[in-house]
Amino acid sequence: MKEHIKGALYGAAIGDALGCPVEYMNKEEIKSKYGTLRDMVGGGRHNLEPGEFTDDTHMLLHVAEGILANPMFPIDEIGRRFLAWYREQPGYVGHTTALAFKNYLQVGDWKTAARATATAINKMDSNGGLMRTLAVTFGYRKDLKLMAYWSKEIASMTHYSEEGAACCIFYNHLVHLAAQRSLPKREMITKSLQFTDEQCKKFDLHPSSFFWFIVKSVQPGAEELLPKGNALYTLGTAVQCFLEEDSFEDILVCAINRGEDADTAGTVTGGLAGAYYGFGCIPDRWVKQLKDKDRLDRIVHGLAGI
Repeated sequence: MKEHIKGALYGAAIGDALGCPVEYMNKEEIKSKYGTLRDMVGGGRHNLEPGEFTDDTHMLLHVAEGILANPMFPIDEIGRRFLAWYREQPGYVGHTTALAFKNYLQVGDWKTAARATATAINKMDSNGGLMRTLAVTFGYRKDLKLMAYWSKEIASMTHYSEEGAACCIFYNHLVHLAAQRSLPKREMITKSLQFTDEQCKKFDLHPSSFFWFIVKSVQPGAEELLPKGNALYTLGTAVQCFLEEDSFEDILVCAINRGEDADTAGTVTGGLAGAYYGFGCIPDRWVKQLKDKDRLDRIVHGLAGI
């Protein structure tokens, strides 16, 4: 299992680092500048170094560390890490997340802050919860009901959305199945949809678009999705590329070359593909360039020991 946990965490960070230079570029712009982007080039709107990752992975790692610190009730530990990081004033915190942090500092309650944020910006389906949910899979892999519960709870700290919660529950379960590699990919998706349906009923969640959107997106000949800044399109992109390609590298290249919110698409897709193929299938050239590997290794070791 440690091989697949490491594959997932490294895969997410690498996907983020690969995608960030082309964030908000469209497919045609990427093709014109890079042909097919397959290497860590750095730059982008945040002017990052090759191998450096964005808020997507930083927040994912904060979630993982919070779970490891207090798996029985991780919210306080995760929140403390979020706010300490935010006070360092990183230059790439997403708008929805930043506003949720500001609201939390005023009201002192994460769900209240997330609701206020969603109302203020009239946006209920951002992918900010999805991009950081990967660690929940491995922190609660021995109890799938807890996995689903903490998936929605941690996502709703900053992103108040029933669509987003359903996306996180589905993604965490799909990654769980991917790490086991005991089922064909399409059967894994079917089982994760069934699991998500059960959990949504249990938690009284009523996502209006999630189920038909995912089912439609995985049909043969389905329209290619672009990873816009919402949870459904980001997740749909990851699942499409996961089904279309047969190696970690090709799956990740498929996702980031679609452009748009490419760093988040890379994070989500890389986590899924890394869990499925394992760390040994990630290209060495990407691993060597990746920053902050010591922190990643500590988290992998901690999650593997749960």
